[in-house]
Amino acid sequence: MIFSINLKSIDSTQDFAHHLIENGFMKDKTDIIIIAQKQIYGRGQKDNKWSSNYGGLYFSYINHISEKNLNKVEKLSINVAEIIKDIIDKNYGVETIIKPPNDIYAKTKEGYKKISGILIETKIKNDKRYVVVGVGVNFSNKIPPELKDKAANLYEITGKRYKKNKFLIDFVKKIRVLFYELQNT
Repeated sequence: MIFSINLKSIDSTQDFAHHLIENGFMKDKTDIIIIAQKQIYGRGQKDNKWSSNYGGLYFSYINHISEKNLNKVEKLSINVAEIIKDIIDKNYGVETIIKPPNDIYAKTKEGYKKISGILIETKIKNDKRYVVVGVGVNFSNKIPPELKDKAANLYEITGKRYKKNKFLIDFVKKIRVLFYELQNT
């Protein structure tokens, strides 16, 4: 069973995930998901800021990976992007494409715009390597004016508001299978 931490607001789910690992919280757990309604300092690749206002879905998933399977982590970003693309396409009827290595773009009236981003990091604690998969999905969060031509949310595209739990349930099922396959193939 996955351990879930739900927060109203936090600096960054990624940073909190690293804090949990560093402080030994993972030692007796297989995987954890940290979910926030808002991030104050959400971040993406190369420490780019990720706008994380209320209405979006922001989470970090922690699991471990053996050193012998560490070479598989480089494909993880595309694998996670495929999971997110599949969920958005099937659950919300929105056409998406993957912009490698870590972005998902949705088809809008004005062309394709970013709807989701992924940040994957690793951390070692007590000779065990952990993978932290950070995900942001624009559901109904307000897109800042300076990003309007580059980003969109599901509400703007479909005119509908969605519960984020369905996305999370589908994501956790699929990423757990992915980590099982990473460890056992």
